Amino acid sequence: MAKKKSYLNQIYQFNDHDRCYVVEVSLETYHELFNGWDASPTRKKDLDSELLDFIEQAAYDIPMKQKVRLSFGIPEDQKDEKLEASSKTAIYNNFKMIIHFINKSISINNRKIFTYITLALIFITSAYLMMSFFDEQLSFTILREGLFIGGWFLMWESFSLFFFDSYEIRNRKKRFQRYLDSDIEFRYIEK
Repeated sequence: MAKKKSYLNQIYQFNDHDRCYVVEVSLETYHELFNGWDASPTRKKDLDSELLDFIEQAAYDIPMKQKVRLSFGIPEDQKDEKLEASSKTAIYNNFKMIIHFINKSISINNRKIFTYITLALIFITSAYLMMSFFDEQLSFTILREGLFIGGWFLMWESFSLFFFDSYEIRNRKKRFQRYLDSDIEFRYIEK
């Protein structure tokens, strides 16, 4: 653990006063925060994809039990309090939007899991009923084995979705929720 902490301290600054890791990003202007093709007002703009990738990677580097703060360094001659406030709003809105889409993915996965389990139980039950009511004819044996295989496959798929895929999605949601609950600051750097 000490080795990982020293590694993190080499990459991210640790603020002893607030007991949090600071994810620092240097910019030339406020507009570098956002997608250049997005013509929306600043508070509604999408974050730049490379910046978002960097922020997400930092979320995975820093352990979940640690607090984080985003710190954007901008030249002092670019200081604009109105643009700073709308940029903070836009960043938080982006995190809320990402969490919204993650929630939709979780909902879709839950529906798939329910559907797969229902179909699996129908297939397996049908296969067992076929054993009781039909003779050992080749066509019924093939159909019965197909129902068993399909049922167990769907059961495994629901298990996989619940324990593996949904875990990753929920983990990603927690990391963006942590950013949503964290502070964003703008530092002004003299040239």
